[in-house]
Amino acid sequence: MFNTPAKMARENIARAGRDLLKVDMTTAVTFCCEALKIMIESSIFGKEKFEVEVHLQEFLKEFNQNAEVKAYYAAKQVHTTPYVRFARGEERKLLASLSVVLGALQQAETQTAETEKLRQADEIKDALDQGQQLLDAKELPKAKAVLKRLVEKFPKEEGLKTEVGGRLLKACLFFEAGEILEAAIAENPKDSRALALAVQSYKSAREFPKVEALYKFALKNYGSHPKTLLHMAEMYLEWNKWDDAYNYAKQAHDADGSMDRAKEIMDATGKRIFG
Repeated sequence: MFNTPAKMARENIARAGRDLLKVDMTTAVTFCCEALKIMIESSIFGKEKFEVEVHLQEFLKEFNQNAEVKAYYAAKQVHTTPYVRFARGEERKLLASLSVVLGALQQAETQTAETEKLRQADEIKDALDQGQQLLDAKELPKAKAVLKRLVEKFPKEEGLKTEVGGRLLKACLFFEAGEILEAAIAENPKDSRALALAVQSYKSAREFPKVEALYKFALKNYGSHPKTLLHMAEMYLEWNKWDDAYNYAKQAHDADGSMDRAKEIMDATGKRIFG
């Protein structure tokens, strides 16, 4: 079936009614305004026009009786009902009235969102400060509990896992730091700080398989930088994997001949490999 203006207007009014039932007044008013714009800008005649107007009147009846709508108008010291009404030929008047309501609702939502954002930022700061105080006091189980609750409460907060992981690393809680930093990397593979801190955490814990996996992730996502190759060679050297240490040191030295440390690793491991 073609999307005629009458059909689109009815569908928008239906959406408005559903959102009103969901206590989403802003979206309900938005869809009603869209329906009114279609009625104003399009040519709808006869039976179709009558049907659209019936649907609109039904929505406005529900709108004027809605508890959230009543609360909105009561806050503005408006107690006379119906709050909005429709008469044929007055679509523009109704649209203007509802547009004012929509603007006020959107402004209130923006202010509420900003207030909530500030409150959330304060809560995160307080929890980080509390966790840091406990870390400094060596009350590690309590510190870990506070920081774990924080991350669980705000799982989508950008950079929070990396920040918490860095603090745990400084407190020498290497495994806990590595775990949360890996979660940060999984969520944002471009978080180079989380990657560097995770490598540091697992190197400190001598968890070489974890370090190896992180370095290979870095090669895949950031390219074969000579310094990364050198760090891998040093890791393999410490891990007593002479062949791998030699191979990555050679790659690093081939890419940057000024890397004396890479040459040192090649010489040291070459003696073990080649005799």
